[in-house]
Amino acid sequence: MDPGAHVIEFLRYLDQFGKTKVHASGCAFYGQPSPPGPCPCPLRQAWGSLDALIGRLRAAYEESGGTPESNPFAARAVRIYLREVRDSQAKARGIPYEKKKRKRSQAAQPAGVEPSGSTSAAAAAAGGGDAGSGGGAAASTAQPGGSGTAPSAS
Repeated sequence: MDPGAHVIEFLRYLDQFGKTKVHASGCAFYGQPSPPGPCPCPLRQAWGSLDALIGRLRAAYEESGGTPESNPFAARAVRIYLREVRDSQAKARGIPYEKKKRKRSQAAQPAGVEPSGSTSAAAAAAGGGDAGSGGGAAASTAQPGGSGTAPSAS
């Protein structure tokens, strides 16, 4: 049996508990992003929820010692099933799926580009961006600790 078959069976089972209206191809509202009225089409699991769940299960499998090659959550059949769900839901809503574009400017920022905040000069004077971000982390952890220790200090 295909390693992803049980995973797909599980995803189909979960579908009955969904809260997302997915119009059938024969529905009058098929392809409309915001239908004007109610219809008898079923509620299904949203593609994003299924994709996120499979992503977490895939990571958990590998973190607990499973090899990526034997991971049933990473099986080709599961990826194909998720792609089909995504495409069918996009058609039913009339909104094509578009991949989110990564913001490369933010990812490259820590190397040498100044952050937009006013602490960039202080971070540079302290010896780099790491010192500035470390100071911010210390400040955020000092608030909960500071409020807890203030009564005992008085």
